[in-house]
This record gives sequence, structure tokens and C-alpha cells, in this order.
Amino acid sequence: MSFSVIDHYEGFEKNNFIKRDENQINLLHKLSLSWDQYNQNNLFFSKRKKLGVYIHGTVGSGKTFILNLFSQYTKVGKKIHFNNLMNDVHAKINSSNDKEKNLEAFIKNISQNIRILFIDEMHIFNIVDALLIKKIFQLLELNNIYVMTSSNFKPDALYKNGLQRGDFVPFIEHINENYDVIRIDSEKDYRRLTLNQSKTYFTPINKDTREEFKLLFERLVDISNLTTKIVSVNSREIEFTNCSANVAYCTFEFICNTNLAHEDYARIAKEFRLIFIENVPKMTTDYSDQCRRFISLIDMLYDNQCSVVLLAESPIASICQINNLSKEFERTASRLYEMTIVQTV
Repeated sequence: MSFSVIDHYEGFEKNNFIKRDENQINLLHKLSLSWDQYNQNNLFFSKRKKLGVYIHGTVGSGKTFILNLFSQYTKVGKKIHFNNLMNDVHAKINSSNDKEKNLEAFIKNISQNIRILFIDEMHIFNIVDALLIKKIFQLLELNNIYVMTSSNFKPDALYKNGLQRGDFVPFIEHINENYDVIRIDSEKDYRRLTLNQSKTYFTPINKDTREEFKLLFERLVDISNLTTKIVSVNSREIEFTNCSANVAYCTFEFICNTNLAHEDYARIAKEFRLIFIENVPKMTTDYSDQCRRFISLIDMLYDNQCSVVLLAESPIASICQINNLSKEFERTASRLYEMTIVQTV
């Protein structure tokens, strides 16, 4: 009997790396069926075969894990984060005036020696990507590449209310007609479950807490596919350089010692569901401005039901040493106690 992707999944289960989830098992069965049909050469299957799979579902349902698992099983594909793909595409097509030729060359190059391209966390937030993505998929298909992509959005919800969305609708129709669109449902939010089972406020800052802090981040994201994400607020651009689609890793210096305002933090809270912030100092009078920004940031994260993981110099109760902000910080401290579980190492 040949080794199947379900066997691969059960290997993880037997070694206690994961707990069995029937929704994930069902998804793997569907992916295997679609992939097998794609590889069939007879006329019956040729009429039924799809060009790829579009997986969508809520945050934490295990989409990235399933893509990683299927990629390991097939051994004939390449996995790339959507943001990284688009960054590479923009860099290539902007390198000369012949954008069409450059795009064709880029897709041909990444199609070499693979049969599947796994695109993780697809999302469309700007018109440039909206206009490019259909061409990218068409070129992949012309190069006989089976595309397996994941997204938090169902196809009809991509680029919702976006500028010139009518020009994007044909791509949605193409996905719905030519791809197996599969929703993964899960009774558990695995990312939230991991957070609930983990300590999420690390103090003091030392070798041990720093290591635990980074290990938690690595458990929650695919660190081989981290990307840069730009959050635009009016005419400002805030560049997060260490993130996935909805998880960001940054320093206190970056997020609270720069000229960011309440509206910036509101936009950041809508962009990310989880933020790791390292090197949060004990805030004395010299840190008054930074402390006010920190208060605003936590307010926005809390109001938007986001999660936060902190590596801080001191416990929550003593992190603010500024008398004229002590009352205001009481609310922040209360919210931090609610949002985090304290770990002292």
C-alpha cells in the first residue's frame, strides 16, 4: 500500500505534534482527490479536473499547516507566501519597461522543476495586485502548474469594495469555475488555543525569556515565509518587516518610539490579529510620549479583540513609573492582565 498524505498527517499525530482534527482530515481527502484527478490522463477525468484548489477559512483553522503538509508529501512543489510572491513580481516587472515580458519570464522561471505552487495567505488590498493576479494565475496555468492557495477570504469576498473592483470580478469568476473552492471549518482556533496554553507576557528580559518569546512566535507562524507588510494610513506608510498576513513581530522602539497616532494604531489593529512586541522598557518620566502611545496601542488592540505577546523589562504592575499617567495606565494594566498570561523566567 502506498504512503498517503493521511499517513503523513497521522505520523504527526502519533508523535504528539498535533491533535487529530476531522475537518483537517476531510480537507486532505479533498485535496488528494483533486490532485489525483488533475494527474489523470483519461477523457473522463479530463472533463472533471480543476486547475487547482482555493482553500479558505477562519484565522487559526490550520490552512498553513495543511499547505505545508501537502507540500512535504508531494515533494514536487514550491511554497511561497502571497506577500513574498507579489514583492518578487513587482521587483521583476519594474526592472525594465517591458513589464509583460518580464512577468512571463518570472513565472516561467519559478515554474521550472515544480508541478505545484503553494500560495499561502492570499489577500488583495490594492488595485495593482488586483489587476496583476489574474495574469499571474493564467501564466502559471499555461506553464502547467497546479495552484494550491489559502486565504482567510472566500473568493467572492476578495478585494471587497476595492477601487475598480469590476475589473477584478473576472478573476473571481475564474477561480469559482476552474478551481476546487473548499472551506475548512474548525471547532478550534489553533492559534488562539496555542496562545491560551502559553505564557504571553514574559519578564524580565533575559536570555531565557527572550528564547521563550521567540519560540512562541515560531510556533504560530511559518518562519520560512515571513514577509514585509506596509500599513497605509492617509499619506503615511508603516512598514512591518517581520510578519505573516495577520501576525506581526516588532520592537517597542519601532511601534511606540516613532511618531504614530491613535488612527495609526487603529489601522494596525485592523491589519493584524496578533502582535509580538519585544523590549518593552520600564517607563519613567523620560518615556512619557512612548507611554501614551503604548496606552493608545493597547486600547486599539483590546477594542479590536486582538492578541498581544510582550517581552517586558518588568511586571505589568510596575511597568509605568510616570505619576501623571498612573491613573490612565490603570486601564491599560487591567487590559494587559486580561489579554496576557504572565511568565517570569
